[in-house]
Amino acid sequence: MSPVTPNDLNNTLRAHHPAALRLLSPLGLRSALPFGIPQQAAEASGCVRKATIGQITTGEGEPLGIPSLARHFPTLDPRDSLLYVPQYGMARLRTRWADHIRAPMSAPMSAPMSNPVVTTGITHAISICGELFTAADRPLIVPLPYWDNYDTIVTMRTEAPIRTFDFFDGPPAPKGERQPRFNVAGLRAILRTLTGPATLLLNFPANPTGYAPLADEVEGDDGIVAAILAHPHPLAVICDDAYEGLFFGDGMYGRSVFGALSAAADPERHLICKVDGATKELVFFGGRVGFLTFSADGAAGEALAEKAAALIRSTVSNGCAPSQAAVLDALDSPTLAQEQQQVMDVLQHRYTALKSSLDAYDLRYYPFNAGCFCLLPLAEGMDAEHLRHRLIREQSVGVIQVPQVNALRVAFCSIEAEDIPDLVQRIARILRP
Repeated sequence: MSPVTPNDLNNTLRAHHPAALRLLSPLGLRSALPFGIPQQAAEASGCVRKATIGQITTGEGEPLGIPSLARHFPTLDPRDSLLYVPQYGMARLRTRWADHIRAPMSAPMSAPMSNPVVTTGITHAISICGELFTAADRPLIVPLPYWDNYDTIVTMRTEAPIRTFDFFDGPPAPKGERQPRFNVAGLRAILRTLTGPATLLLNFPANPTGYAPLADEVEGDDGIVAAILAHPHPLAVICDDAYEGLFFGDGMYGRSVFGALSAAADPERHLICKVDGATKELVFFGGRVGFLTFSADGAAGEALAEKAAALIRSTVSNGCAPSQAAVLDALDSPTLAQEQQQVMDVLQHRYTALKSSLDAYDLRYYPFNAGCFCLLPLAEGMDAEHLRHRLIREQSVGVIQVPQVNALRVAFCSIEAEDIPDLVQRIARILRP
């Protein structure tokens, strides 16, 4: 096995996906897995005596587990749960997740898509994208408001500036009037200001707004996909699909925009990255199993996956084996879809209860139709942080302040439907005294 150098990977991208090469940050250009211990161990995998990897095993390579720990994984193969997994993640899990995301993409099977790389949670996948494609001179474009951890993931780590446009095309309107929509015009306007490589991050369903775009906001000449495809400069698009599948309203696009973008993207200008995972889709918050998939197949997809794996090797070394084994087992379960639907039914009930209660108390809210959140804008002169503390002190209610737009975020995913009217009543006592 000959070592693969960064130049080898970069030359592959130059030949097969020029946009990816032009988008790589200095760190991204340097990234490649070294010819280290895992690679040398793989070469010796057929040997009778394998004295390579520093794993404590039997002479046959079976894990020599401690029973007090191993007993917690009785249904998992000890080789899957107690030994290292590759930097890319468990091979069969990568294949199964690719099948999992192909089904709802509604894009041609010919749409280019790499084999997913398994990450230590969705945040880790976003962080890898940030390190690969952003830098001090390569901005990240996000709609405002956005999840505050993007600042930490990108600006703190790569020094990339975050540039924003308004998420909605206007403020919430009284009931019965036209409500705000996703601000496609704002997206087009900020893309026109770019003259070099940049990254756009789209989080649908969104945190903190709880909004997923409608079908006509994604498709057609005036939609999100057309705006991105018309951009003339190198653009990486990160589809943060952390809340994928949690759709409750009517008329929504109802799936990730990754499929449509991947099917139509120009490899001379666009690279689309999908980050998702088991956190919300499988309600496995503590498992920390995420995935990173690129709109590139063949040699280009493999090169990008190796660059991602190199960053994994340089930080966490590899992912959590028992969590990956558990997710794989869940994906193979014949009852998984039914179990997911049961959770969706609970969330749908909570979503409906929250909308009804907000309307009953005449509280303003930004449109929300998906995900886990609702965003309540505050009147001029109200301070989100001050009111958050008042809600704790006076009403025993915890919410999150969103200072970017002076609003309060309500997580309806963590409140029983029968308790939501009381929650809204307590909030109304402070917002509408």
